[in-house]
Amino acid sequence: MDRSDIVKNVQVPPELPVVQALEKMDRAARQILLVTDGEEHLIGTVTDGDVRRALLEGVNLREPVKRIMNPRPKVLPAGSTPEAVRQLMVECGIRHVPMVDNLGRVVELLMWQEMFLSKTEAHPEKVVIMAGGKGTRLDPFTRILPKPMIPLRDKPIIEVIMDKFYRQGLSQFILCLGYKAEIIRLYFNGDSRPYNIDFVQEDAPLGTAGALSLLAGSLNKTFLLTNCDIIAEIDYARLLQYHREQQNIITIVGALKEFVVPYGVLRTDDNRFRIEEKPNFHFLVNTGVYVLEPDVLSLVADGKKLDMPDLIHAAQEQNFKIGVYPHHGRWFDIGQWDEYQQTLKFFETIGFGG
Repeated sequence: MDRSDIVKNVQVPPELPVVQALEKMDRAARQILLVTDGEEHLIGTVTDGDVRRALLEGVNLREPVKRIMNPRPKVLPAGSTPEAVRQLMVECGIRHVPMVDNLGRVVELLMWQEMFLSKTEAHPEKVVIMAGGKGTRLDPFTRILPKPMIPLRDKPIIEVIMDKFYRQGLSQFILCLGYKAEIIRLYFNGDSRPYNIDFVQEDAPLGTAGALSLLAGSLNKTFLLTNCDIIAEIDYARLLQYHREQQNIITIVGALKEFVVPYGVLRTDDNRFRIEEKPNFHFLVNTGVYVLEPDVLSLVADGKKLDMPDLIHAAQEQNFKIGVYPHHGRWFDIGQWDEYQQTLKFFETIGFGG
């Protein structure tokens, strides 16, 4: 794709509803939109950071995208040197620089990755994957295989998850095993994968957080935790940066989820009446992906069953700072059959990506 196509793919009009703008941002995969008028003059930008702030503020996604745009973005004139671009990015802490002509039209969009990064940056954080559940929602499949070994094309779901982390520089994994653990161990035994895998074994089901009690000696720095049935197109470097900037003890990744009411909804107001056909609503839902500080391990009792909502509640009672990282990209929960089938169809079409 040439540079002019990149610019066109991220241009949106100011009156476009936010929800449609987010869909375009996800398709373009540039983490920015250029808001332009009818003559393609730049009037603002929307970055993924602007989107996160809007979601946390509860902005109505039916409002026009100009409601959340930055009307004074940093730009440079076309033909500026790479050194000038890098300097602006560093001084202003920005990841995108639109290059504009003398009429204020964007002719090129430069991104941090191409200006600074030649390869994926390695991250030292460990990734804990909760892989010990029985997967009862996927019965009878899970009578034979544990849920983490459910296939997505030619790989089990747990390997797809690990590959996605690895492609973003995260290579230290701890798998918390329980149900049919020996199958998972055998699959990874003696392989030549480029990442490191440690195993811990639950003697009894400990919930989605209880197995952390087995890791008290292994986790002394910031770490990530995920369920074994979640595939999300998350920028983990930005997630970790957000977690640290907010000084959170726990950061919950919340995904934007649309729900459509399959009926006509009756609306009444001051004795007036109308029918709204199949309205849709958007919510931030818990993805089952978290960033945690080792402080939380003190709240997990040895050998006691504990789920993540309970751990979060206990952390709140201790006045630990808890935050939400809004994620508006693709997210799949394959823990139930209909979602699994939809995920299979999606990946058959576009592949697994990075």
